[in-house]
Amino acid sequence: MAQTAPEHRQAPSKPLQRRAVRTREVLLDTTEALAAAGGCDAVTTTRIANESGVSVGTIYRYFPNREALLLAAYDATVARITRHCVSHLQTMEPMLDPEEAILSLIDCYLAAAEAIPAHAPLLREMQRLRPIADDRALDASEMSEGILTPFLRRYGIGNANLGPGHLAVVQTVMSTLVDLYLITECAEARANIRDDLLAYAMFAFSRLQKKRPRKSSGALLE
Repeated sequence: MAQTAPEHRQAPSKPLQRRAVRTREVLLDTTEALAAAGGCDAVTTTRIANESGVSVGTIYRYFPNREALLLAAYDATVARITRHCVSHLQTMEPMLDPEEAILSLIDCYLAAAEAIPAHAPLLREMQRLRPIADDRALDASEMSEGILTPFLRRYGIGNANLGPGHLAVVQTVMSTLVDLYLITECAEARANIRDDLLAYAMFAFSRLQKKRPRKSSGALLE
């Protein structure tokens, strides 16, 4: 049987691609606005459709369910916070005392997170929906690649050959304390958590400065 020539389909045009990106942004922005105004219980696909002008059917073309939309909105806020911290880090004085630099960066992160009203309710919902191990892996990647590693290089903290394993505990503990601070409503408790976060950061970075690569890959970390 004679073979017919394969059908050549045109790739989606750039305007369509841009429209899809914009539609996704609108859905995330609407989700964030609803979460900020009334908490995540206020976020339903019907309300998102009414507020955004995007049909419910179209919403499900972009996100399989409401939970996926909430998690994507949370991840978007974390990405914005990370970008803000990266920009702040680039403006920090390179000769700044490491302890002052640590304080400045932590305060920058907390302030950026608090400046997004939806972040705390989305964070609470994320903790309910996403397994802790998965979230810690995502947080560690964001914090390590976007913030911690550039910070360590800029201020000469730790050995240049420090690998991800050396930072894993630091990332996990700091992410946990940051999240606890952000979801705590009592002002006094928040102040205590912030003090604990700063104290741990000072201790952790002091320890990193003393680290040296081990010759044996099987050796325990100091």
